[in-house]
Amino acid sequence: MNEPTSNDVVQLDNTSYLRKLTEAEKQQVGDSLSVKVIVKNGCDDYDRIGRVTLIYAHKNTNYNDASAQGIELLRIMTPFNYRTRQPDNIPYAADISQLVGLFKNSSIDIWLKVDIFGTTGAGQKETIGCGGSLLTYIASVSFISNEQKNNSQLKVYPLLNYYPLNGEDTSDGYNAKAAYFTLARSSKSAKLYIISSGHGAAEGGEEYNWREHIVFLDGKAVKRLDVKQNCVPFEVYNTRFNGIYNRGGISKERRSWCPGAPVPIHIVDLGALNEGKHTIKIEIPDAKLLKTQSTYYLSDYVVVE
Repeated sequence: MNEPTSNDVVQLDNTSYLRKLTEAEKQQVGDSLSVKVIVKNGCDDYDRIGRVTLIYAHKNTNYNDASAQGIELLRIMTPFNYRTRQPDNIPYAADISQLVGLFKNSSIDIWLKVDIFGTTGAGQKETIGCGGSLLTYIASVSFISNEQKNNSQLKVYPLLNYYPLNGEDTSDGYNAKAAYFTLARSSKSAKLYIISSGHGAAEGGEEYNWREHIVFLDGKAVKRLDVKQNCVPFEVYNTRFNGIYNRGGISKERRSWCPGAPVPIHIVDLGALNEGKHTIKIEIPDAKLLKTQSTYYLSDYVVVE
């Protein structure tokens, strides 16, 4: 779309928009924080990936500065939709209270980036009123917080931000990716936050599977994650006939993501950590990536106290 945007919004491309938070907005954040996205159907009637990403960098630098760090707050999947059918507004939300310390940091600037891929080639033909339309989706993003203003003692260490694990890079082992962070002092507790979804629609592709994820801390396996998601609660948002919800038996299927749903955020308790360098590796040993041209998109970060 070539529609104009407001002065405080940067249109990076047709699917990506960016907005810098003001200091006044940062100061309104209390002890709790959640991000909410509402997507209104347009003329893309298929399931697509959307993301809300927090980007922060040193004060008075730009979002693409070398110091900039990205943290994926929320990943969504749009439903198979028919524009004129209800419900045509899909809500998504995630609790991100663990990140409030970033908003209280006066030495950084923060941007909010929103991406929703879309194309109307099919919708123009399949949806009444969409002939020639280039409108894919309309999205609104909100932060919701309380009024408490205590300082957060949590520190955030970004690791991976939407990393494409596709089987080509084996430097960290088969179907695996590692990232590193360094603690200046020991922490009494640490938690790892992970978003992962498998994509690949070829026969046997990872879109149709869920795979156990193994989390390694400093070379030791500390958690096996079951990333399967129950798609039944999100069937109501899929108003267009499709091959996922309309083939029967959806209550017995488990996928790593569901059309019309947020991708789950998995939390792993890492316990107390000593000062120094630490390694987090995520492995998906059973995934068939190269064979089926599939990709798992991985985002993770560590929060320590």
